[in-house]
Amino acid sequence: MTANFIDPRSLQGITDLLAASGLHANKHLGQHFLTDEGTFHLMARHVASAGPEWVLEVGPGPGGLTVSLLEQGLKVVAIELDPLWVKWLETTLALDYPGQLTVIQGDAVASSWRQLAVQHPGRFSICGNLPYYASSALVAKLFEDVQGWDTAVLMLQKEVAERLVASPGQRQTSALSVLLRYVADITPVGPVPRAAFYPPPEVDSFVIQLTRRPSPAVPLEDLQWAVRTAFLHRRKMLRQSLAMAPRSVWDSHGWADALLGVGLDPAKRPEALSWEDWIVLAKLVATK
Repeated sequence: MTANFIDPRSLQGITDLLAASGLHANKHLGQHFLTDEGTFHLMARHVASAGPEWVLEVGPGPGGLTVSLLEQGLKVVAIELDPLWVKWLETTLALDYPGQLTVIQGDAVASSWRQLAVQHPGRFSICGNLPYYASSALVAKLFEDVQGWDTAVLMLQKEVAERLVASPGQRQTSALSVLLRYVADITPVGPVPRAAFYPPPEVDSFVIQLTRRPSPAVPLEDLQWAVRTAFLHRRKMLRQSLAMAPRSVWDSHGWADALLGVGLDPAKRPEALSWEDWIVLAKLVATK
């Protein structure tokens, strides 16, 4: 390691790093730095087990997860919004791991992950401790923006993670959790308490893993329309919420007849639909 690198994978390490560098957690960017080395290693092992040719890391910050990935022998492309942490990584870890670490300054939400995949050919995995304020937009990029990834290992706010892990048909199901299943199976990895961060956030976190799977034979845009329309009015019956959409071609009575015609209960609410139900509904939308 370079003389300037201070390992941030402990409370002592991150406080020493901040004191020595003059850097700090940016509240505006929602920065809370994980200090539990075991969680870093756990996430890195899950990523490495998929055998990716490279890894896209979102929001590396001081580099705790980054160095754990590098120690696994993985090639890492890290995208970081904060220019101060970009400079830190470029003058420390990037020098220690030449040719293995690429640091990009940019907004991970606004950036094209598809273009990054073109620039870095080969199967890849995605990982990161996602900022709470942007987690939904970042997760949505897994099915809206990019293909070619095999595994994603993500740390999220616990409540968000629990909704994503919930299978369609459960009360906690969200629109995002349904749409994610278009491209991936979702499994829980484990909880991370707020005390494991510096400074500690007001909520606990949770790590999940997404494993890529073949998409069903239905256009994504039709599934998106059905899911987002239904969950926009999640307290209403399916026939009512679908009829309220700007693109709807039927009123609630027309939707009731159409839904019954494909074996769906028009009185159900969106959280009660199974994954198979959503596929049937998306196919119905595709034909209307």
